[in-house]
Amino acid sequence: MSLASQYRKQFAWRDWDRALSACPIFPGQHVLDLGCGPGDLSRELSLRGAKVSGIDSNPDLLEIAQTSCSKECTFFNQNLSSVQMNPNSFDGLWCSFTAAYFTGFERIFSNWLGFLKKDAWVCVVDMDDLLGHEPLPPKIQEQIHQFYQHSLQSQNYDFKVGSKLQSILENAGFYTNSITLEDQELSFTGPASEEVLQAWSSRLDRMNGLKAFLKRDFLLFKNEFLECLSHKDHRSRCRVICCVGRKS
Repeated sequence: MSLASQYRKQFAWRDWDRALSACPIFPGQHVLDLGCGPGDLSRELSLRGAKVSGIDSNPDLLEIAQTSCSKECTFFNQNLSSVQMNPNSFDGLWCSFTAAYFTGFERIFSNWLGFLKKDAWVCVVDMDDLLGHEPLPPKIQEQIHQFYQHSLQSQNYDFKVGSKLQSILENAGFYTNSITLEDQELSFTGPASEEVLQAWSSRLDRMNGLKAFLKRDFLLFKNEFLECLSHKDHRSRCRVICCVGRKS
């Protein structure tokens, strides 16, 4: 299954209606979608009346986005660490499951704010503790802890960024509302369905950083993790955080 197909399948498991409802989106607004991927959220924003500019660095995903979204969406192939857009041009900024890729997200976010109007809103959605699931053996839990630290120190990924979003937005001058979203794949209680287990198996296989960190222990880790997800007493510590910021 292609990456775009996996993203499309995951879309149905996310609590997007609640996240979008928390944003002050009005018809005619110009919204910047950073890390837009195949354009699923760009499409949702446009269905609520917004004109959307989506940015991503994956040309294959952008091609799908351009063909599946309305004429109210325009897409640009750019690196999110060096976005080039007109300053003071956007009424809103949407960014979902992208912040964690920037271990210095506060600095990147500050750069993005230059593209917004003075009274613009922002919405950032990301995870806190993606691999935080129970019951896992102590050795696996320790490997996760060490991997989180390694990823952060290597400036590859911040697995705890979700818990930092509210303070980052407030430090940038926004009044914030932070909510925890329901999620059928990332944050759930009880045994996972076969479809969710397959999605997690594919997700783990895509995590090249985890593979490189664990080396020969990866397959054992993967099997233990999937067994945890299918356990009758499974409980997720992972949280999907939606933080909405307004200037007043």
